[in-house]
Amino acid sequence: MTDPTQYATWLRGEIADHSPEGTSGPEGAVELAKACAAFGGAAAQAFGMDVPADFPGRDEIKQLAVDALKRWLPKLDGEAKERLKKLITEYRLTGT
Repeated sequence: MTDPTQYATWLRGEIADHSPEGTSGPEGAVELAKACAAFGGAAAQAFGMDVPADFPGRDEIKQLAVDALKRWLPKLDGEAKERLKKLITEYRLTGT
């Protein structure tokens, strides 16, 4: 995807699809954690696509992903919550 505007629009859709309101499984939280890491430079891909070094609206997109990830926390149980916490630590997302 070469058009930065299309990329940002696509990311907004992916974040919505992986939010607790958009999916029925905890894998959405894992994908959001990986995306947050990519937006912060700790990983290369978000939702299976490389994240450009800079694109319009990057900070807004990152905040949308962080907010969706935070909404997951009270919805997860035992193993899923521990897995997410491990990813948050691994990707150093605690300051987001």
